[in-house]
Amino acid sequence: MVAFGLGAALPLLLLGIVSRETLRRWRTERLPRQKRKDRDGLILIVTGAMVLTGLDKMFEAALVDVSPAWLTSLTTRI
Repeated sequence: MVAFGLGAALPLLLLGIVSRETLRRWRTERLPRQKRKDRDGLILIVTGAMVLTGLDKMFEAALVDVSPAWLTSLTTRI
């Protein structure tokens, strides 16, 4: 029982440590770039508005219409 607990907890602990360090590095690189943060926020707002109004489906349909057939086939293959 103890071995199972350690075996299950150890990978999660390592993943948490690695992800924390990665996010800390990423955050310190991104914080000085306020313009990018503003742009990213605007993109999220526009995307959310498109989803709420259904415009995202129209945009997706337009992209599918202009994309090559091989790409559509590749991305819709099950």
